Amino acid sequence: MAVNPQSLLRSVRSAHLEPPQGANEPAAPVLYLPAASRDRAGVRDRLSRSGAPISLAADVPDALQMLGTRRFSLVIVDLASERTSLAAVRLLRAQFPTIPVVGVIDPTQPLVASDAIYAGATDLLPWPFDERDIAAVLAGARDVMPVDPSAQRSDLTDRLFEHSPSMRAVADAMRLAAPRKTAVLISGEPGSGRQLVARTLHERDHEFVNRPFVVVDCSADGAADLEKRLFGSAGEPLDPAKAGGAERVARGSAIVAAQGGSLYLTNLLDAPGRVQARLARLLRDREAISGDQQDVIALDFRPMASIGPDGENEVSDGRLRRDLMERLGQVRIAMPPLRRRRQDLPLLAAHFLRRACEAQGCGPKRFSRAALTLLSALPWAGNGRELQEVVTATVEGTRESIIQLDDVLRHAALESASAGSASAGLTLREARASFERECISATLVRCHGRVGDAAKVLGIQRTNLYRKVRQLNVPRTLLSARK
Repeated sequence: MAVNPQSLLRSVRSAHLEPPQGANEPAAPVLYLPAASRDRAGVRDRLSRSGAPISLAADVPDALQMLGTRRFSLVIVDLASERTSLAAVRLLRAQFPTIPVVGVIDPTQPLVASDAIYAGATDLLPWPFDERDIAAVLAGARDVMPVDPSAQRSDLTDRLFEHSPSMRAVADAMRLAAPRKTAVLISGEPGSGRQLVARTLHERDHEFVNRPFVVVDCSADGAADLEKRLFGSAGEPLDPAKAGGAERVARGSAIVAAQGGSLYLTNLLDAPGRVQARLARLLRDREAISGDQQDVIALDFRPMASIGPDGENEVSDGRLRRDLMERLGQVRIAMPPLRRRRQDLPLLAAHFLRRACEAQGCGPKRFSRAALTLLSALPWAGNGRELQEVVTATVEGTRESIIQLDDVLRHAALESASAGSASAGLTLREARASFERECISATLVRCHGRVGDAAKVLGIQRTNLYRKVRQLNVPRTLLSARK
């Protein structure tokens, strides 16, 4: 990111991990640039709990001088004073591009977080942060510093954003799955990021670097083909008299291919009962018989699977075996839909925007605040997949470097009919009015009805906002008495 997406990804994928046990390397020196509008002593005290030496800069010139004479692993900039702090991030990144810059943000201000990433921040610390958050950015700094900034890794393209309360709960659940053989069951709506969680868990364990991550889609093939893909052959019919016997697997099976790594099963509910029964036995015994050598092999992989948001109902309906769900669900992670992750939406949109610009080779673009506010207000029934499609279509259809509200409206109305049943069959004019009404209403709620603040967020004049409130029939009750 002039912003470096690879650096940001590494730090996020290391999030909430403790520093390596027994590490002999000295604690990373950290430079802290405070904000006038926040108690610097309180922030510095929390930073000091990491055990890393903290140096305090009086202001930006002082920080630049210290960076020019001493070596630091990263710089932490408090973004509470938004305008001056963002300028400081840009200046620090311009003069010292190889040093990671971390911004301290208020999670309730996602637009500031998005601006920080545009300015060059390589990671974010939500205030009030704790020791785990500090450990995350320090781990990210250790990953970034030895890397040549010109040698970008193109394989690291997706990342988790964990700044909303619902995603912080996901991060807590992911910590419970730290032991590498722990089975994980990930529930959620399609497009909510279930496979990204599985891959992040796989890559977060440093022992799993370059280890296999095998994905099997249980809905892609017929029953016999799925069984052959998983076990290497359809196998013999299950015999209750041999219930204690180990399952047979062949050399070319997904189960053998996943040894030493992770096996991730998508659309598990579409797996036939016979396959589910074989999987349950395999996970119960944690061993199998090699079909070609007749040897007993211990299962050495992390099993993970994804299901819909209503796992218990699927068990009751007979689509999912309870014993299989229990064996896969040593740790259960419920992925929230995008509509419950409003704080993450601007960051996700900025991430997809950067990827789309790189893919199309059109040069960097950014969203206006009004456009980001609209993206944050839409329901996104298709979750991240739908958001990415709208952002990509917007980039393809916009020549300007700043993507405005009208640009997003044009493509959201055409490309995301699933965003709400009310938009079905509407003309472009009607769809636009519907989106604008929802966007303005959401912004007024977020700004507690203060028209001046809402107009600033939307990037329009106060008089124009009043006019749109009248034209679009936005409920007057959303306006506070203090305008």
